[in-house]
Amino acid sequence: MEKCVLSEQRSVASLIAHLSEISKRKGHLELGYKDLFDYCVRRLGLGEGSVYLRLQVAGVARRFPQVLSLLAQNRISLSVAGLLAPHLKDETVERLLSDCERKSRREVEEYLVALKPRPVLEPAIRKKPEPRSSLEAPAAEASLPSLVPSPRSPEKSSSLIQPAEPDVYNFRFSARKDFKEKLLRVAEVLGIEAPEKNLAKILERALDLTLERKDPQKKLERRLVRENAPASRPPRPDEVGGSDRGASAPAKSRYIPLEVRGRVLEQAGYQCEFSGPDGVRCTSRTGLKIEHERPFAIFQSHDEHFLRAYCPRHNRFSAERTYGVDFIRQKIDEKKRERASAASEPCA
Repeated sequence: MEKCVLSEQRSVASLIAHLSEISKRKGHLELGYKDLFDYCVRRLGLGEGSVYLRLQVAGVARRFPQVLSLLAQNRISLSVAGLLAPHLKDETVERLLSDCERKSRREVEEYLVALKPRPVLEPAIRKKPEPRSSLEAPAAEASLPSLVPSPRSPEKSSSLIQPAEPDVYNFRFSARKDFKEKLLRVAEVLGIEAPEKNLAKILERALDLTLERKDPQKKLERRLVRENAPASRPPRPDEVGGSDRGASAPAKSRYIPLEVRGRVLEQAGYQCEFSGPDGVRCTSRTGLKIEHERPFAIFQSHDEHFLRAYCPRHNRFSAERTYGVDFIRQKIDEKKRERASAASEPCA
C-alpha cells in the first residue's frame, strides 16, 4: 500500500512539474487554449475542482523546485503544499518546508497560525438571520466573483452561478456600498420600483444597455443599418476606402477602419481564431484584438485576407513569436512609462 501511495505522489509531482513547465513556455497558448485552467480542463480532462490547487502549487514550484521533490517523496501532501504556497519566500522556504514535513493539513494550519495569529473573536450571542426568499437573497450580495478562488481556499471550486431550473440560474455575490447605491440609482433611472424585489429586471436591463453600447456585434448591426439607409450625411473618414482588401499602397497607420474590424470580428464569430497544431481553437470571446498575420511593421497592410481576431493573450503570444519576448516586453515597458509620465504632468 505504501508503494501505491508513493506512486500516486510521484504522479502528482510529475503533473505539477508538467503544468509549471508548460506555463513557463506558454505551451497552453501555442496549443490553442485561452489559459492554463482551460488547458487542464479541456486537454488533460481534469475536474475543475482539482485544477485550482494544482495550478497554485505549480506556480510556486517554478520558484522553489524543492516543493516537487518533497511531493514526489511523499514528505508533504498536495494540500499542505497549497497551504504553504502563499507563505514561501526565498528567506523562509527551507525552514517552512522542513518544519511542515510529514505534517497533516490541520497541523500545518495550526503551525501557520502560530506564525501569523488571526484576530480572536469576542464571545457574543446573535439573533439568527431570518430566512430570505430567492428574490431577496441577491439584494445584499453583488459583483460577479472571479472563477479562481483566493489563495486561502484553493480547494473551493464550486461556481457561484448555479442552475436552479432548466432556464433559471441562482446568482450569489457580494459588493461594496457604492455598488448598492449605483444599483438603486439605475432602478430610479429605469423607472423600476421596489428594486430589492426586482434585481434581476434591473441587472438585465443594465446588461442590455451595456451590450448595446459596447458589444462589437451590436455595433456592426447598427453600422449595417446605417449603410442600408438612404444617404442623409456625408461619409466619415473612417468609412471611406474601407476594406483595403488587396490594396497595394502601404497603410499610413495601424488604425484599422471600423468596417474592416467589424467584418473580421463577424467572420470570426466574435471568438478568438487562434488554433493549435491539432486544431484546438481558443474559446475566448473577451477583449478581442485584430491580429495581422503578416506583421504590420513589415508589410504595412490591412489586407483582410491576413487579419484575424485574437484574444489579448494570443495576440501577445503571436507578437512574441514574431518579434521576440524581450522586444515585446521592452515595448510594453515603454508604453507604461509614457502613460505614467502623461498622468504625472499637470493639466494646463
